[in-house]
Amino acid sequence: MDDKGTLIYQDKDAHAITSAPICLKNIALKLFPEYPSQYVLDLGTGCGIIAISLAMERPSWKIEGLDILPHMIELATHNAELCSLNIKFQLANLCTFTTETPYSLIISNPPWQPLGTGKISPHPAKNISRFELMCSMPEILSFLERNLTSEGNALLLYPDFRIPELQTLIYKTSLDIFDLIPCPGIDKHFICHIRYKGTKK
Repeated sequence: MDDKGTLIYQDKDAHAITSAPICLKNIALKLFPEYPSQYVLDLGTGCGIIAISLAMERPSWKIEGLDILPHMIELATHNAELCSLNIKFQLANLCTFTTETPYSLIISNPPWQPLGTGKISPHPAKNISRFELMCSMPEILSFLERNLTSEGNALLLYPDFRIPELQTLIYKTSLDIFDLIPCPGIDKHFICHIRYKGTKK
């Protein structure tokens, strides 16, 4: 269930919904209240919680979700249908995906735990959402470069210990960290507001 009381079904063997997606959604709504027609991607959508929550608050936005797990795409599609929302969920690997029409906003709570750290779960879906098994930080930045509009924005949620690495990696790209926003209710986590270098506010 999201912060508006909407019923969202989850996969019991996948990473459970936390306050992170709600934090991302709330920051997106706060940063872009005046944008009437954003073209938005929920990257690593899982059960669709961010896409669905945004669609309920911003019906004029065109929102899509992308995930690498077929059963999560099926679950997210089912959740959107239950909420009477028209959201396109795509099955794809972000490392190779390129959209035909770039997004004006990409939102993601990406895998944050480096390989070789932490305890591996017996459930593959949990590991994929938690560990950098299927994508790395450089691959996520490359995804943003390929799929954002020239004036686009991205919001990525990372724990504070990954921020120095992100700052080092992003220096080598056409992107820049526009702002680091503390995530309310989640200790030592930041939402990284990313745009292209030289982009005006």
